[in-house]
Formats: sequence, C-alpha cells, structure tokens
Amino acid sequence: VKQKRYYEPVIDMVPGVQCQVDPGEIRNVPVGDKFVTVYFVVFVLSFSRQMYVAASKRPINTEMFIRMHDEAFRYFDGVCEECVYDQTRLVAIREEFREVWLNERFYQYASAARFDIRVCEGYDPESKGKVESGVKYVKNDFFYGDTFDSFDQLKTDLFSWVDTVANNRIHGTTKKRPEEVYSRVEQSKMKPYLQPGMMFDVNGQKRNVDKTSLISYKSNKYSVPMIYQSSTVMIR
Repeated sequence: VKQKRYYEPVIDMVPGVQCQVDPGEIRNVPVGDKFVTVYFVVFVLSFSRQMYVAASKRPINTEMFIRMHDEAFRYFDGVCEECVYDQTRLVAIREEFREVWLNERFYQYASAARFDIRVCEGYDPESKGKVESGVKYVKNDFFYGDTFDSFDQLKTDLFSWVDTVANNRIHGTTKKRPEEVYSRVEQSKMKPYLQPGMMFDVNGQKRNVDKTSLISYKSNKYSVPMIYQSSTVMIR
C-alpha cells in the first residue's frame, strides 16, 4: 500500500555545503554535417545556484565522470562539503533498504577530493530538484535551435554560455545573479580543491579498515572515521 510521503526541512541553503549533480543527454544535435548525441553533466551549487556543465560526445564512464568533477571544482575554484546524486551506476552500484554500495573508483576520488557522497532514493526527482531543473534549462536554452561546426566549438560555446548567461541571469527562485552570490558569499566558504594525485604519498602504505573502523599499524590499533568502515585506506 502506498504510504503518504513524509516531508521535512532540507538544510541546503548554507554556503559551501552542497552541490547537486546530474547527468543528462540530448539527441540529434547538429554538429558539423552530422546529428549526434551529446552527453553532459550539470553541477549546481545549492546556495548560490552557480552552475557548471561538462559535455562529452561519448557515453560517460567513471573516469570521464571524475574528470568532469575536476573541471567543475576548478571552475568553482573550490570544493563543497557534499555532492548529491541520483541512482546512477557512476556513483552507486546498488541499494537495499537505503544501504548503498558505492562505485569504488569514484569513492576513492571523492575521498581524495574531500567531499561526501549523498545518494537520493531511486526515481525520486523531488529530492534533487535544483539540478533536475538545471538539466532542462541546459536543454531548452543552450541546445535549443543551435548548430555547431565541431564538437570543440560546442564545448567552447557551452563554457561561454555557462559563464556569461547561466551564471549571470536573474535566477527564477533566488531573484539574484548566481555569480554575484557566489563571489560575494559562497566562494570563501568552499574548501580548497587539490588534484587527487597530490593527496596520496607514493611511499604510503595501504591498510584495510575493519567493521569497527580500526586499522592496524606497528602492532597498534588506530581509529578512522566511520565512513571508511570495511574499506581500504592509504596511510602515511
């Protein structure tokens, strides 16, 4: 029997805390002399509504998804505390009773970049409305009725559109320009973003974390954050 949905306040209007992320695709885009499918990922900061869009002409795999996050965080010049996703295998392999098995490669990247992963329930766009509307905005504004000489031109035009149009419009909900809110309030609250490769010592050692969040080192036990239970970490 379908139960009535329970709603509660969502504390996402805090600068530097949350980014909502969602992949999308659009078919029959005129590029050169062909009609192609364009795959893209939209990143929207929940507080300022600052946006970034990364595009690909091939279906997005885990490594490409990570590179797109790298592009976004470099554009924002910082990383937020958490990113929110839907039930994509790029992030979550499966879920049972809200226990989520994460994509291990992406989880390693998120740990290195220092942001938490939050996965919404499947087929539940209400829990991630800001970016769901962002995908429609990209399709209906940037792609609508436009043609491109090459995919490189498409990416160049997309970056320019994000910078000069999407982030400088008067946002329908906040009634403010995302770029102004971001530079004035949110940017200073973002954490510094480093390349993941710089976060690990090549001479470090791997340790398996047990189910009680402990690792063993030189006959001693050390605790690590609960999020690393039953996983592998690098120590230095």
